Formats: sequence, C-alpha cells, structure tokens
Amino acid sequence: MRFLSLLQANNINHIIDVRSIPYSKRAPWSNKSRLSEILKPFHIQYTYLGHKLGGKKQAIDHVSKQQGVSPQNQYDDAIQMLLQLCMRENLALLCAEGDPANCHRQHIVAQTLLDSDITVLHILKNGMLKEAWKEDQGHEQPSLF
Repeated sequence: MRFLSLLQANNINHIIDVRSIPYSKRAPWSNKSRLSEILKPFHIQYTYLGHKLGGKKQAIDHVSKQQGVSPQNQYDDAIQMLLQLCMRENLALLCAEGDPANCHRQHIVAQTLLDSDITVLHILKNGMLKEAWKEDQGHEQPSLF
C-alpha cells in the first residue's frame, strides 16, 4: 500500500488524523474504524484529532457544544498535544486533501506550529517532501472558527 510505504520511508511512527469526517468512499482502508488496526502491525500509533483540528467548522462546533468547550480552547489543547508529541515522535497529520496548498493543514495548523518554531514537512503523493511555508502576513490567516 502506497500510504504505508510513504510513512515508512519517512520514519513516521504516529498518525494524527485531522479529518473532520474520517471516512472515505474512495479509500475505505483510511476510515477511522479501520486505519488504527491497519497501522498496528507497522508499529504506527493512530490518534484522531479531527474533532479539534479538522477543517469543517460544523463538525468542530458540534463537538464543542457537546463538550461545553470553546472551539478555540479545543484547538489550543490539540496544538499543545502536537507540540508535546513531536518532541518524542515522528508525526504525520492525515487529511483528505493531498495538495498542501489547498489544505487547512498548511493554512491553519502548520501556521500555528511554525509560530512555535516547529519544522513542518508535507509528504506529497509522489513521495517528495515539501517544507511548510509561512503564509503572507499581509493577508489575514484563515480561521477554523
């Protein structure tokens, strides 16, 4: 499976799923309910954070209301978790969008991590790595909320 090959080639040992809706008709192996089991034999941990870092505002708002926590607090908590994890593990953020230029991973999450001096690399479909770039400060950063 190409996905696993890319993870292994980049020494990834922990997947953080940031999809608000962690299911795919085109790639059913990536469904939240299956992915954790697929990764286990390869010693890759799976954590779902789409409810805190996902790109779909409606899903974030729904969980926030259920838990009685503001979306911003959920986001901040998840970022703190990522900052702690990346000190001891090789993380990969999983999203449904393949091109980082069109993805909230780059436009929102990576911006926050870059502000904390964390190096962020995007693993492209062809296996190449592309360093996350700082967005133009002249434009307002998109918000999850």
